[in-house]
Amino acid sequence: MVRVPITKSDDSRRFATRLSLFYAAMFIGFGLHQPFFPVWLKTKGLADAQVGMILAGGQLVRLLATPVVTYLADKAGTLSYAIAICCFATAVAFIGVALADGFTMILIGVILTGLVWSPLVPLTDAYGLAGVARRTLDYGRIRVWGSVAFMAANIAGGIILTIIAPEWIAWMIWASLVPLAIASIMLVHDRPERSVAPSGPGFFNQRFVLIMIAAALLQGSHAVYYGFASIHWKAIGYSGFTVGTLWAIAVLAEIVMFWVATRFTKDWRPTTFLLIGGAGGLLRWIVMALDPPLWINAPLQLLHAAGFGLVHLGTMSYLAARLPPHQRASGQGTVSVAIGGSMALSTLIAGYLYARTGVGAYVAMAGLCAAGILVTAVARAMPVPRPAAPVQPQSEGAGG
Repeated sequence: MVRVPITKSDDSRRFATRLSLFYAAMFIGFGLHQPFFPVWLKTKGLADAQVGMILAGGQLVRLLATPVVTYLADKAGTLSYAIAICCFATAVAFIGVALADGFTMILIGVILTGLVWSPLVPLTDAYGLAGVARRTLDYGRIRVWGSVAFMAANIAGGIILTIIAPEWIAWMIWASLVPLAIASIMLVHDRPERSVAPSGPGFFNQRFVLIMIAAALLQGSHAVYYGFASIHWKAIGYSGFTVGTLWAIAVLAEIVMFWVATRFTKDWRPTTFLLIGGAGGLLRWIVMALDPPLWINAPLQLLHAAGFGLVHLGTMSYLAARLPPHQRASGQGTVSVAIGGSMALSTLIAGYLYARTGVGAYVAMAGLCAAGILVTAVARAMPVPRPAAPVQPQSEGAGG
């Protein structure tokens, strides 16, 4: 039998298609977990503070698991295998979460699952960015399917919850991990490129630290929204479909922002993204603290494009422009840990405040946004360090 050689275009098409499908499968799980998992925790009889502790535990374990797993994956040399192992391990571990009962057992299940689930996004981004660079593909057009799937899962999850009882939410999330495991073994097996970078100026300067703090404060301000928005909306009588739709509106705004931002913001400074994004987040949390009616609440979620989307773009734009090539990964990793740590601490605080003040907890989130805006303004006034050649930022990590 004569073998037909695979052309570059065939290989590129196959790589792009399978990676797009994997991103979609991965973010279906996130799109079900983020809005509906807190609701499941409440059905297990947990107090609001306990819900916050469990969600924060999932955030904290990411700080430990992500650098360890990604380091081991780099040492092994094939990221696609590491992705598949994490996907299958996540599907197995989450069975323990679904079967768990009581605060302690659920917390243990969430931590064990987080050890293998949380590294998936950085692993996939590293695999994807290396692959698209070799094949000269558009990473953003591949990655966007993750956000689309996240939005679709928000809506579908809300519809499903009109049919099934909330006690089945954990099993609904687990069911989404099965196609994820299948999609992982379909990925094109690639090896990361290895290169020896020249030495150069370090990235860890005073301005970098301020930008990192600002990004951590602005992203950490989403803790009440991520952890308790669905719980509150259900408590005041919103249907599961309405809750899912509100989440979908936010993600749709994020998708549109990522798709069109480079056309209209190409001359913006990174701090401009952070300032405008922070202002959008500040307005959103102040209004949500007033517990507005649905006709205000629904369009209010469009501000997610600013509070999350613009802040993320500004952070990536700064890192792409200012990090030396030989320190780009470590610089992004440092910011990722800062944002993850901020989100974990904010989630703990959110659980405490929501249990005592309800939606009044959003006032504290508005305070984080105000602090992030202030830190950004200070960074903006500082002299710009020795510039590096600007690189078009990618939207890795976007969705939810």
